[in-house]
Amino acid sequence: MENKIYLIGIGFKPLEKEAEECLLGSHVILGFFKTIELFKNKYFSVYEKVRFKIKVLNKVEELLEEAKRGLSLGDVTLLASGDPLYFGIGKRVIDFFGKERIQVFPDLSSLQKATSLIKENWWEIPSLSFHNRPLDLALLLNKLYYHQKLALLTDPVNTPSFIASCLKEKGLGKEIIFWVFEKMGTEEEKVFRGTPEEIARKTFKEPNFLILTLEPQKEKILFGLKEEEIFHLRGMITKDEVRAVVLHQLRVPREGVLWDIGAGSGSVSLECALLSSDLKVYAIEKEASACELIQKNIERLKVFNVEVIKGLAPEVLTDLKKPDRVFIGGSGGKLKEILEFLNNLDSLPLVVLTAISLETLNISLKFFKEKNWNFKISQIGISRVEPLGSQLVFKAQNPIFVIRAQKG
Repeated sequence: MENKIYLIGIGFKPLEKEAEECLLGSHVILGFFKTIELFKNKYFSVYEKVRFKIKVLNKVEELLEEAKRGLSLGDVTLLASGDPLYFGIGKRVIDFFGKERIQVFPDLSSLQKATSLIKENWWEIPSLSFHNRPLDLALLLNKLYYHQKLALLTDPVNTPSFIASCLKEKGLGKEIIFWVFEKMGTEEEKVFRGTPEEIARKTFKEPNFLILTLEPQKEKILFGLKEEEIFHLRGMITKDEVRAVVLHQLRVPREGVLWDIGAGSGSVSLECALLSSDLKVYAIEKEASACELIQKNIERLKVFNVEVIKGLAPEVLTDLKKPDRVFIGGSGGKLKEILEFLNNLDSLPLVVLTAISLETLNISLKFFKEKNWNFKISQIGISRVEPLGSQLVFKAQNPIFVIRAQKG
């Protein structure tokens, strides 16, 4: 039978009997300095029995290689803080050795411990880790405003004070509440609640953990933005009814990248982005005034997974992340060049475009036929009720062609 790796989380509760037996029976015990110190302080009697087996390492790579060598002699224990599968070393260890060889004994995660202190459900709160990685403020804001709650793993650089300062500088502080959990599970454990302005002025002991909430929480609209809710120049917006069809034809994915070429006011970008916080949307627009409107809409609607790209397609497309979906609402007279660019991508996305003119329709049809793309065309005719004197009448809007295409 193959020797085993025991991945044991420590910190908040007593060791399980089985976990303690695995520790005592292991040939070698590996961990990082802070984890071993925690083990020594909280589980001293067990530590005294196994301290001659303990080896302290500095990097995950060293830990994995040392565990690999140790397996040839017997079972190995890896000590981790909290739950090793909550942004810990668990995934790296499992990917390296395979699931069959690993047995996990988790302690409470930081999120479980923190929510127990403020009497909240932990499973309702998504998490991000900025531990040993740069702070991505757009990602943080996007997740927070989408879910209205967010847990953050901090580090000595990305501290609660630093994060609060960044939000304060962005002018996003009035409705955000910070919960800071300091040295959880120790005699120095403390919980702080405050606004970004209050938290930015404080210094917190390491380690700490952070939960952000929006208060009061608001109804979250996923689909169905109204034209009047979007800043736009008169008439320069994809109509509500057309937008609904476009999103259906795009088959908007939960994750991935979407290009909105000729974004105008950004209505399609915003609507797609609202559907999922894990979708990255590039709103590509050549007019500076339109780009400013899109940015205003992003800030007004708190949709931070939209990035505005100023410039003319296809030139500005080269350095963007490759798309899974493309919507073409405007082409600046370069529709054929844009389609050629898309045709040359390694992985060809699903493309949806709208056309008012027969010229745009004909260019699209000719291209798709020549390149053997599969395509489908629908025409949308919309009439809206409007007053005419004392009567109500239907007023027809311009008919729109919606084309969905993908290379076969």
